[in-house]
Amino acid sequence: MVTWWARLGVVVAMLWASAALAGASTGTPQPAQALPLVPIVDGQFVSVFGSGFQLGGLPFRFVGANINPIHGETDRHHTEPLFAAMVKDGLQVARVWALGEGMPDATEWQIKYVLFRAGPERTIEETLLHLDRVLLEARRAGVRLILTLSNNWADFGGVPMYLRWLGLSAEGSGKEAFYSDERAHALFRAHVGRIVTRVSSLTGIRYSDDPTIMAWELMNESTVDTPHGRAVRLAWVREMARFIKTFDHNHLVAAGLWGYAMRSERADFAAVHSLPDIDYVDSHLYMQNGQGNASLLRMYDLLDDRALVAARIVKKPLVIGEFGFRTDQGPTYLGLPRARWFAELLSRHFQNHGAGALAWIYEPFKAKPRDFGIYIDRSSTDDVRAVMRSFGHKTLRNEPFAENPRLQKAAGDGPLYQVDQVLHGSSKIHAAWHKLPSGDLALRIPPSEFRSARFERLGFWDGKPAAHFYGAESGDVEFRFALPTDAHALQALSALVVEARLSAEWPGVASPPDGGSLVRVELDGTLIEAQKTAIDDGRGGWLRFTLGDQARLRSLVRGEHTLRFVVLPGPLAHGLCIYGDARDPALDQRDFGPLRILLRGPAPVPKK
Repeated sequence: MVTWWARLGVVVAMLWASAALAGASTGTPQPAQALPLVPIVDGQFVSVFGSGFQLGGLPFRFVGANINPIHGETDRHHTEPLFAAMVKDGLQVARVWALGEGMPDATEWQIKYVLFRAGPERTIEETLLHLDRVLLEARRAGVRLILTLSNNWADFGGVPMYLRWLGLSAEGSGKEAFYSDERAHALFRAHVGRIVTRVSSLTGIRYSDDPTIMAWELMNESTVDTPHGRAVRLAWVREMARFIKTFDHNHLVAAGLWGYAMRSERADFAAVHSLPDIDYVDSHLYMQNGQGNASLLRMYDLLDDRALVAARIVKKPLVIGEFGFRTDQGPTYLGLPRARWFAELLSRHFQNHGAGALAWIYEPFKAKPRDFGIYIDRSSTDDVRAVMRSFGHKTLRNEPFAENPRLQKAAGDGPLYQVDQVLHGSSKIHAAWHKLPSGDLALRIPPSEFRSARFERLGFWDGKPAAHFYGAESGDVEFRFALPTDAHALQALSALVVEARLSAEWPGVASPPDGGSLVRVELDGTLIEAQKTAIDDGRGGWLRFTLGDQARLRSLVRGEHTLRFVVLPGPLAHGLCIYGDARDPALDQRDFGPLRILLRGPAPVPKK
């Protein structure tokens, strides 16, 4: 039940949204009722025209939504109301997952309401018949569909189920076998061919000739972790896009990548979308999922950069295929009215000449609020629907949006967002030196107690197999320490040694055999030594970095100093893990522990 206070919050947010949108409008009055969508006409397909789309010789921009009229009894029963609500809100395009893979012994409910295939050999005709109905209802409403043909994730089967059918593991970089194993290619082509060439039981129209379909999307949020994975995925996208176009010369094809954050991901994103048979650029954008600090300025940066990549590097239209902001936490989100987040994203995207944007997820209410739910039958998210309706009607009327001058002024095609993430850690100055049996002095520094760190993705893991700081690709992490106050100890130094258990950093344990990083260890900004780390196996290996230069040692003074571990950009920039204590009881605890700084005294004089 929606409380009185929640209702009041929604009303306030709706009033804010209406005022904000009115202030940003071109003066055109808001429509009193729904505008009809552009009718679907046989032989008239959405096509690419310059940096945008066209339909029937006119520009075609859209606000749309992700919907799920396929997977589940409730969802299927709400197919017609879903499209009726989209018409009311001026949403011209819906993205639908035309996928669902399970095992041969799938339950009766799964077979009836979820799956397209139960095992690699059995096709579920009932689901295909329902897909016919989805296309018919969309056609009647004037809603065009983007049909997504596979899923990177395990929802409704996805890539993990394809690999399970083949007896392969999806753990770590094992998922990349989907893109390299010809048997997986054949299984995917079978599904794609079946869908693209299907003749509807309700209209008699072959899918490849149905203008209700705007585009085929190869995968939902495809991700790979290694250079090998990027290479085989690029080849897979090229192959599958060409495969579709051997049967279908009418529809657009999208790659289905999730987006990017790191420099290498950005370059790969551009390379995939530059393939000739990929027709437009598509990115998902969620501010709370790995996008750095969530703020309007950060969101602008990410949107602007995607627009720059699409316009200058790829030279194709840009669609934000998924975006959303939490609606299950009341009418505000991250300190602002949630409706404002939707309004700001849509406004900025269309100021950047964006071709379309699809909100996640537009659906009937089911028992309890969903994280990103936008409900067609419940007033609790009417503030969000009001924003979508305003922008949907604006695109229907082909109203102009103000230009974003930043894109015109941007020089080159470098990132417009801050790629490196920064963490500020402990302010502690480590100074608890102790004497070893050898007479040397030692200082132990837990890797969690860094002063500051800057990497393209970073954090601290305090679980199995071992606790560790991690930073992806290039960057640095800094520790602060103080030398002993004993002047004699410093005068007698023969070496300063840094010992640390290190590895590269890859997602999970996806490190390829040559995936080590070149790490520099610096004292007060000057190099001590550079060495290559172990690959990322969650454990790493000890490395020793030795400063033996007597002139530098004599210049050391008591007080604070900076120890920095650095991975420079380049072919060996595969991130860095600095390990501490083991968390897995099966490991030898004596072989793990904090990084150490050793001050070695003069070597003993050998006896004659």
